[in-house]
Amino acid sequence: MSTAAPAQLRWLDAAARLALPFLGTTAENPTVGAIVVSPEGRLLGRGVTAPGGRPHAEPQALAMAGQGAAGATLYVTLEPCNHWGRTPPCVDAVIAAKVATVICGCVDPDSRTAGKSVAKLRAAGIDVIVAPDHMLSRKLHQGFFKRILTGRPLVTAKLAVSKDGMIGLPDKGNVPITGETAKRWTHMQRALSDAVMIGAGTARLDDPRLSVRLSGLENRRPLRVILAGKNELNPALNLFANSSVQHTVVIAKKGHLESVSENVELIEVDGVGSAPDLVAGLRRLGERGISRLFVEGGARLTGSLLNAGLVDRFELLEGDKIVGPEGVPASVRFPLSERLSELGFRAVDRRALGCDRLTSFEKSD
Repeated sequence: MSTAAPAQLRWLDAAARLALPFLGTTAENPTVGAIVVSPEGRLLGRGVTAPGGRPHAEPQALAMAGQGAAGATLYVTLEPCNHWGRTPPCVDAVIAAKVATVICGCVDPDSRTAGKSVAKLRAAGIDVIVAPDHMLSRKLHQGFFKRILTGRPLVTAKLAVSKDGMIGLPDKGNVPITGETAKRWTHMQRALSDAVMIGAGTARLDDPRLSVRLSGLENRRPLRVILAGKNELNPALNLFANSSVQHTVVIAKKGHLESVSENVELIEVDGVGSAPDLVAGLRRLGERGISRLFVEGGARLTGSLLNAGLVDRFELLEGDKIVGPEGVPASVRFPLSERLSELGFRAVDRRALGCDRLTSFEKSD
């Protein structure tokens, strides 16, 4: 057996959809979905990597299936792990359960596994299929892949732009550009991310909380990251006021900040001028297990990340409000969409969010 049948791919789709809502909750571990199905096509067990990263998806699904797992098919979005951590290797649990077939959405790029589990399963007499180009599994694990392969998180940048191409007013606080539906969408992106980043200017002018304010998801608490500039940060900022509940880190150039607010972690990296080096800052986030970073900065931070080639996905929110000629333009020389095209981005999705419009761009291969 070398390729997955259409019915099997539908089960693999189901495993990916099961896990997608839990992105941002599994710490440094990938958010894996697993489903056990009987030879007759009956669902026997299912699991998703638990909050905090343990237990993993496969042992949960197999435990739910019980003795019925013997001779069944395990659908899993990522190759079962082959290494000891705080829990035993999942591949051993799969072999012990005596499943007949394992269908994986992706091979694990982590060198501790990286095909070793597939080989181990086959050596145990288990039929293994790795579905080629399974899009839902790849979408689910793209942040994990980015961190493992490059050392930095997958970066999604969002910018809300008015009808006249502005993002706000100079030296003013938050200027409403989009409506409630777009705001709820933004909160959902926070909920599905491991960390949310803004620049010091946005922290100073908007004084956001960067919390998740959606019914039922209030306990989602992505790491909050401030990229510090040349000015000191006000210790009264909202991001510092409740940092013991939702952790906040400040990334700054070495020796630039003498201190930050109590309960706030300072990450020091080499600098470029007065600014911290972006590549080094993102790598430090990758080292602490951040796989998905959502950037809600202004034009300066967004532009710096774009110019450095560090944005993987760009979310452009366009509202119908007019800011006026005194506003801060999203792009100085030409429309933002043209700038994105020049940098190799292409639009992959367009949809309405209430009265606003969302266009999603991804970097072309």
